Amino acid sequence: MIEECKGIAIVLDRDCYGIALSANVIAHEQTGGIALLDAHGCAVSANTFTIMGKDALRIGPKSGRITVTGNNFCDSYIGADQLKRTQNDRRAGGMVLNGTSGIAVTGNLFSGLRPKAVAVEGRASKNVLFTDNVLVDTAGDQNKLEASVVKDNLEGK
Repeated sequence: MIEECKGIAIVLDRDCYGIALSANVIAHEQTGGIALLDAHGCAVSANTFTIMGKDALRIGPKSGRITVTGNNFCDSYIGADQLKRTQNDRRAGGMVLNGTSGIAVTGNLFSGLRPKAVAVEGRASKNVLFTDNVLVDTAGDQNKLEASVVKDNLEGK
């Protein structure tokens, strides 16, 4: 468990490759969860990103060939339409794609995220597979992905 850091919890930069970031709980970070700045052929799987003050997962323009599967991006929902955190502490960042390509995002849960489950920033991100995810009480930019497949995602309240 990595919790309440002032900086980004995990950063991969400078020609990183073949690394698996799995089974972590990254919670209540102010600046970010995982930043893949220069990473290739890596897997981000089975992590829980909860109440992130900023980007839970950021994949930048120098990164590609990344698999993002089976993660939970969430706020502090505890059932029965209740949140553990107060209404003024609803920050819960999702995933940011910035000029990247060759990304597979499948089988993840995005719930209660503000402002977005998936934000597309900077240069166009392309060749992204965004399928079979569940988005609950959140919205995203996944339809802004270029030359990509976005389908079979469940969206609702």
